[in-house]
Amino acid sequence: MSNYSIDGLIKSNRIFEMLKEGMDQSKFYDQTLYLKIKTYVETYLFKEAQDRVAPEQAYFKFIRSYNKDMKAFSQSGKYPLEINPEREILNRYEYNVVLLFSCLFSPHRFRIMQLLDNRTEPLENGLFIGCGPGLEIELVKNKMKNLYAYDIVMDEFIIEKHPEVIFKQEYFDGTNSEKKYDAIYLIEILEHLSDPYDLLLKTQKSLSNDGQIFLTTATNIPQFDHLYNFNADHIDFESWLAENNFSIDFMEDIPHETVTMNIEAKNRFYIISQTKRS
Repeated sequence: MSNYSIDGLIKSNRIFEMLKEGMDQSKFYDQTLYLKIKTYVETYLFKEAQDRVAPEQAYFKFIRSYNKDMKAFSQSGKYPLEINPEREILNRYEYNVVLLFSCLFSPHRFRIMQLLDNRTEPLENGLFIGCGPGLEIELVKNKMKNLYAYDIVMDEFIIEKHPEVIFKQEYFDGTNSEKKYDAIYLIEILEHLSDPYDLLLKTQKSLSNDGQIFLTTATNIPQFDHLYNFNADHIDFESWLAENNFSIDFMEDIPHETVTMNIEAKNRFYIISQTKRS
């Protein structure tokens, strides 16, 4: 990929050209946001892809693996880690490439970034749990006076790219800080936990009185590292929210569009807050 140009990649590879055409036809496509994401992706690749496997190869490797996992899921109803607990995982660089490319070429992930960007208002204190390659941080950091981010594995790139963010390379257990946050982001993180409800309770303790939690859930997404998938109707999840004094301020289903197999995969984007007691 010459000079790590996304436009060059699209022009030189028919598969990426088709994926971009699909993005252009999405009802949520926004050129301004797309260009912002593209610039971030190219910055990451220029810094991190030197002397590593070509990013397009890393992406296609994941797509081939995911297609096999979708087929296995459609036949057995089991997720990859249920079938093979010793499943090989991607290294951090390859995983970041997959995450970043999917924001450019998968309408559902683009929509998640769009909602995150559009629904975040200027606030005092924000908190990310799970950082990935830092794109979500890039989209909201200028709206926060103070922004904190926790992850157990921290890519050096995001620390250099976001010097204004206070990073903590550790688990967030709810006792790490006495701060109260006006916005807490759990974007594409809950499905990676065996007990996502435990994390929600911990973040609730760190939420300011008028604060909100931005989160996504995953349904029928047989990704190699997912531990928890939510029922499609989310009845149990929303009942749990109500029982634990959460109110739903916003919700949107985001179905996955695939060219190979329909397994009714989707994310659901929520914004929740603490129920006000009279």
